[in-house]
Amino acid sequence: MEYTTLLLDMDGTFLDFGAAEKSAFYRAMEKNGYEAGEDTYQLYSRINHGLWEAFERGGIDKQTLLFTRFSRLFAHLGIEGDGVSFEKEYQLLLGEGHELMENAREVLEYLYSKYDLYVVTNGVEATQRSRLRLSGIERYMKDIFVSEAVGFQKPQMEFFEYCFAHIDGFEKDRAMIIGDSLTSDIQGGNNAGIACCWFNPAGKERPLGLRIDKEIERLAQLTQFL
Repeated sequence: MEYTTLLLDMDGTFLDFGAAEKSAFYRAMEKNGYEAGEDTYQLYSRINHGLWEAFERGGIDKQTLLFTRFSRLFAHLGIEGDGVSFEKEYQLLLGEGHELMENAREVLEYLYSKYDLYVVTNGVEATQRSRLRLSGIERYMKDIFVSEAVGFQKPQMEFFEYCFAHIDGFEKDRAMIIGDSLTSDIQGGNNAGIACCWFNPAGKERPLGLRIDKEIERLAQLTQFL
């Protein structure tokens, strides 16, 4: 199949969200005078991951996710801090994080000359747009779809229907989503009936029950079949 449209996940696929998140976390903790080591960060990561899974299942909304995660962390640590205010400060710092994944720019340069590229992300609107602008990724994209602005999130079919409706001349059988998340990107692509490319840098075992049309461990592999 000759594809014309690529829907690109950002965090963990083209943007190194892990690096940006860790930096923002430690900077926010330090600015507020809270001690934080690797154990503290790993505790936050577990809390955050659980809330994001609930959000992707539709069990909680975005505001609950954002305004709960640090309150839960502080409760675990015995910190009498304001989780909501801390979240707002953290988001500003996170918006400054724009580290790219290996070969991301070179691959985008290659894809940009051949395909219509669109961002599909579940992040916070202001934060994601800031990171895309600072990283230089924004210029490669025909449009940017962020769940907070769309009103639905990956993997919900409504998110993809919104994207499809806002892409001129969209053809479902000539579109592919590329992302690292099985629960949002690949499941979302399955729900939407488009081809799916799983970015799997850690070499995780392929799950049963999901259609994965292509699997890559390095972004540079995209140039081998696209």
